[in-house]
Amino acid sequence: MSIDSLFLTFPPLETPRLFLRRMQASDAEALFQVLSDDEVTQYYDDDTFTDSFQAREQIEVWENGYIHRRGIRWGIVRKEGGALIGSCGMYGIHPLHLRTSIGYELARPFWRQGLMTEALDASLALGFNAMGLNRIDAVVMPGNSASIKLLEKLGFCNEGLLREYEKWGSKGFKDVCMLSLLKRTWQQL
Repeated sequence: MSIDSLFLTFPPLETPRLFLRRMQASDAEALFQVLSDDEVTQYYDDDTFTDSFQAREQIEVWENGYIHRRGIRWGIVRKEGGALIGSCGMYGIHPLHLRTSIGYELARPFWRQGLMTEALDASLALGFNAMGLNRIDAVVMPGNSASIKLLEKLGFCNEGLLREYEKWGSKGFKDVCMLSLLKRTWQQL
């Protein structure tokens, strides 16, 4: 697989406890339950959802990103139970420079169980092995210590603070930490 072939057929992923699959309109209510939780969205780049219509729109945005070859977003589904519990994916895929950024969120009842580590491991393997990426990065608000620890556990290096780097909805301009993982580092893990 290459970056081009990623966009020919949506690649589902599987881990010991999870299915990562293409999201559909029927996932809107489950996604709304995740993104309507203030604790989940405290460090999220958008406001807390107040209506399930926002979840339907978000799924459409992610689907359009895939259709237009800008990114891919998987719905995270537990094998036990089968419900959507979050999502993860790549955005800003840059074929010339072989890099992308990742983003993710998970419903609060599933925090601190290693599930996001499992999901991101699968997407990183696809990125570095199948797509041939050289660099994968993530931006995280400085106070989001759980997310920073997760990324560092996966081998990401904290490159530093980017001041007022992004405008996050009504939250305004936010400082973010830039973390990155290079293919050569990932191969040594």
